[in-house]
Amino acid sequence: MSCSSIKHRFEEERQKGLTFERAMEMYREVEGSLAAHRLELEDLQRTNADPGRISHLQAHISDGEKLLKEMKQLHLH
Repeated sequence: MSCSSIKHRFEEERQKGLTFERAMEMYREVEGSLAAHRLELEDLQRTNADPGRISHLQAHISDGEKLLKEMKQLHLH
């Protein structure tokens, strides 16, 4: 699943009431997505792929990293 779809789902569940367990599941999904994006980025850079594709993937990585940071700042009440 892409980072953007996880972020959308995270925001929806956060508004409805997010459990710690669910937040951890989503956190691991984002980590996995980021790992896959980074591997793909390495391949694209190694093969001198289209700079637009590389830039697009870098934006996805940046978005995923921001989401992880946001998730790390969650507080339990």
